[in-house]
Amino acid sequence: MRTRRPLPPSFEAVLLHDWLVQEEVMLAWWRSARRFPPVTLGLIGACVVGFAASGWVLLTLQRAGAPRMRRWTLWDEALFLSGAREHDAVLDGELWRMGACIFLHGGPLHLALNMLALFGLGRLCETAYGPWRMLWMFLASGLAGSALSQLGGTPLSVGASGGVFGLLGAGVVFGLRYRADLPEPMRKVFGRGLLPWVFLNLFIGFAIPGIDNLGHIGGLLGGAACAAVLGSRVVPWSPQRERWTPFFAVTSLALLGWIGWAMARAILGAV
Repeated sequence: MRTRRPLPPSFEAVLLHDWLVQEEVMLAWWRSARRFPPVTLGLIGACVVGFAASGWVLLTLQRAGAPRMRRWTLWDEALFLSGAREHDAVLDGELWRMGACIFLHGGPLHLALNMLALFGLGRLCETAYGPWRMLWMFLASGLAGSALSQLGGTPLSVGASGGVFGLLGAGVVFGLRYRADLPEPMRKVFGRGLLPWVFLNLFIGFAIPGIDNLGHIGGLLGGAACAAVLGSRVVPWSPQRERWTPFFAVTSLALLGWIGWAMARAILGAV
């Protein structure tokens, strides 16, 4: 007895299925979205505190009339004493600088631009991946940027831009990975919608002297790699791996505690 092959789904059925899938993702997005995402705001607060602490070190150096230990400006000296990633210091074993430099900035404009980008991209990634995954992703991207900058021999670097570029790379991967499941407004924001910003910022980094583009590239690759293996909480059928959430929380908080303790010790020792 011959069996009949099932008929292929009609065009209308495919359209209805895609619409239902995208509607479910959109509803999950709005349920997860926060107007003031806590982890993103916490990271911004940490960067502001780091900037204020390095400013305090600068004022202390100015009042003391301390001689410069290296051929730097006094502000660079203050950043170094606060925890900037300095090539030779890392080689001498001060590995904490690889993470501490993420929370330091070279000036008010540098801080403002990075925090503006962090707030925008952090809100997106915190909604798409959840707060603990987003925090882990930001720190991993920042460390990847510091590592590539160190390997490239960049003498001194500070800034959250490695982590910010990581969130940018994660947004691109998220949009490309789930492009068939995302509604049109989300496809315009993620994936190809973010690619022009990647190229523009990399071009700016190559065109303007003094920008640590190796740190940007390292962060971008680190964030893209994290997004490629982490599940999204707004796409219900993606690999959630909820059992890993405690790992992301504990490792991120432990890393932040270690960095904060090392920075505090360095700053108090400098003043």
